Amino acid sequence: MRISLFTMASCFHYYLSHALLVHSSAERVALVGFQKLLPLSRSSSTMKTKPAVSRCLSSHVLASTATHVDLKHIEFTDGTDDLLHHDPVILLHGLLGQKRNFSSMGNSLASQLKNKRRIFALDLRNHGDNTHDWRDEMSYSHMTQDVIGFMDKMGLAKAVLVGHSMGGKVAKSLALASPDRVAGLVVMDIAPVKYTNMDASWSAVEGIIETLKQVNLTPGKTKRDVDLELRESVEDPALRAFVLTNLDVTSSGEGPCLRWKININAVADQLHRIASFDVNSLDIGDYGHEVNLQYRGDTFLIKGGASSFVKGSHMDVISKHFPNYMVTTIKGCGHWVHAESPEATLALLKKYLDR
Repeated sequence: MRISLFTMASCFHYYLSHALLVHSSAERVALVGFQKLLPLSRSSSTMKTKPAVSRCLSSHVLASTATHVDLKHIEFTDGTDDLLHHDPVILLHGLLGQKRNFSSMGNSLASQLKNKRRIFALDLRNHGDNTHDWRDEMSYSHMTQDVIGFMDKMGLAKAVLVGHSMGGKVAKSLALASPDRVAGLVVMDIAPVKYTNMDASWSAVEGIIETLKQVNLTPGKTKRDVDLELRESVEDPALRAFVLTNLDVTSSGEGPCLRWKININAVADQLHRIASFDVNSLDIGDYGHEVNLQYRGDTFLIKGGASSFVKGSHMDVISKHFPNYMVTTIKGCGHWVHAESPEATLALLKKYLDR
């Protein structure tokens, strides 16, 4: 099977006012107390959501446990000392990603924000530099516990969460399970829904993971060898290069040897959980299925105009759990909005964080 659905095609760099399309008729925009984030174009409209009839949990219903993974992280700084007046930002990568994917964005936020903040990027479980503690479980409840554990370790009472794809689902899960730990929520190109192989984009993800499982990292094999091996099934060179960032070179008795920095077997085994988003599976104590979990803070969803991960049909479930949300589209960009259009993505984050 050839996989080209995730092609990271280059996109035009528009001035911000021309690059962004705020959804109107087909995709509702809820701006309850959130109007000042971005100016609306003349063709855009706003709609306030109806008051939620179900209860929002305001207590810390999800706390870190002894079983969480001690996540590796990077902190970005411009040398400013006075960073305690505004809530910190935590950047969460997507599937097959790692904290260094946010290096440029993290440094730019640290240096350019008017409201100076601590900026962190994490390696989520079974990714990046967390090879010290690979786990079999990859539910969003488990990954949320990991992030809560990081916040507790760093003494962060709350933070603004910025997540892409799988990291966006982790951020949403934490916001729903422990809303008073979340000072704001930015989600890049993912919806709080279950994806299946009927979704072309998710089917491509499944194909990539299955292909990686079949790669045999024999001693002496190089990254170029793996690149050639993947070329038939993953034809986009930019996507192959992204995948290959998960290979590390180690030493063995037989010389240099490649190893995965991701726990590929666990990722493959847990892919159905990564695809899902069942809020009732979150660790919410005695509340069970009777509570409609909601995060009422400002929720900003950045969608890629050429991506199919966020659809108009998803807006009802988004408004159900995140009633104070806004959706913005960056034209011409695919799933990796922050990589394909870094300037527009950074401008949006700065507007959100400095509002």
